[in-house]
Amino acid sequence: MFLVDHAIVFTTVRFRGIVCFCVLATLTAGCHSEKAQTVPEQGISLRAGVQQSGASSEAEAVASQAVVEPPRTTFQGREEETFEIGVLALQDEAAIALEADDHDKAYRLARQVMRRAPDDPRSIFLMARVLGRRQRFPEAIQMLDRLALTTPDARLPVWGQTAQWMVQFGKWEEAERRFRMLLKKAPEATLVHRKLAELLIRQGRTSEAMEHLLTLCRQGDIEELELRHLLSGGQPLHGDTTLEELAPIGYLGRAGFNLSRGEWDLARRELEGIEPIPSDALSLLGRVYLHLEDEELLSGWSDDVSRIESVDSEWCFAKGAILARQGDHLLAVRLLCKAVLLDSTDSDAYLLLSQSLLELDRQNESQEAARRFQWISETKRIGRDMSLTEDRDDAMFVRLITNLDKLQRPWESLHWCGVRLAYAKASNSLSNDELDGLVEQIKQRSTNLRNKEWVEDRKFVLCGIDLDSLQQNDAPKEP
Repeated sequence: MFLVDHAIVFTTVRFRGIVCFCVLATLTAGCHSEKAQTVPEQGISLRAGVQQSGASSEAEAVASQAVVEPPRTTFQGREEETFEIGVLALQDEAAIALEADDHDKAYRLARQVMRRAPDDPRSIFLMARVLGRRQRFPEAIQMLDRLALTTPDARLPVWGQTAQWMVQFGKWEEAERRFRMLLKKAPEATLVHRKLAELLIRQGRTSEAMEHLLTLCRQGDIEELELRHLLSGGQPLHGDTTLEELAPIGYLGRAGFNLSRGEWDLARRELEGIEPIPSDALSLLGRVYLHLEDEELLSGWSDDVSRIESVDSEWCFAKGAILARQGDHLLAVRLLCKAVLLDSTDSDAYLLLSQSLLELDRQNESQEAARRFQWISETKRIGRDMSLTEDRDDAMFVRLITNLDKLQRPWESLHWCGVRLAYAKASNSLSNDELDGLVEQIKQRSTNLRNKEWVEDRKFVLCGIDLDSLQQNDAPKEP
């Protein structure tokens, strides 16, 4: 480990068989209890590409890293002190066995602990963890829920641990509720943002997932996989769909999974198979029909979609595309502008926006939208390539970072610089002078972002278009 300045250091971590050097930012993170909890001054890791192995270790991380540990029971007197030491030794031995995946030994030791100290919160938490590892989730959840009622200080770790067990057990709505309860108590809890974003991605709720991914990005604790999600607007990229932790949930999740793999017809059948079709599925169907160029289905969709009360980016994109095909480019531009405001990674929306702006004789804005389409498309192609292989070419990182800078996405750009440095250190792809230059660049970028709060420029996202200035006289004149 070597110090760059008081704000950034580099440390080694292992990712998929190689060693990476990741940025550590001096940002306060982690979940805090209702009582104050101290966070180390050196900050939290920007874990570019770090993957934890096994769902069980992820489950326990929510409790062990994100929240305060339940209080220990105190014992009075020498005999009680000796008794406590014996209990603590058993607890430690059981925890070691659990980490070694020796579940039988851990269970045997945890039972001994429970016989000796059945009311000790640490003993209860330990037994619940053992039951969780043995996939006896209902028992483990019930045990911790009872603990939360009797031990208020244990409430936050209980919510974190049980929420992840509920994800594994298929109780997704309850898991989400508990994650959100945690964020109300500790809005800066990075691990909770991470697990909630993962759950939302699996459900195909991309815009909601993006909020939490961007929070991780600003906090400086974000993994390479999550950075790839940001490139694709909150959807898993093709190669990432093979990851067990991203297995799709529900109709939107399964449809998004198919779209990520380019299986548009499968996505259509998934969404059409729902009766009645909810508004979010109907909105997404519009994009699917447009891609499949099915005029008959698209016509029917245009009639059905009028019943949708609340619009989203998918609805705005599909409706804007249909209006453009019908020659109503003014209304098309309005809707496509709303689409990119809701999802600025929608390259298809920028392409259609460019074409409609050209029809309205707004050439400068049209050219800017066309450039935006090219930049975003390339970031997605690079992200997709990264998801399919562990090989990383330094020129690929340079192109990605350059495009993100052009797109005014400085946080992502900063963190991809950290990922680039990690792989360059691992593969010796850069000279010492180049590495020093990259370190200095990261330091300067970080300093600039810390000293000046960055806010997304609405006018930039809209390619300089002032929606209020779009009038009917912008429509093309008859020849």
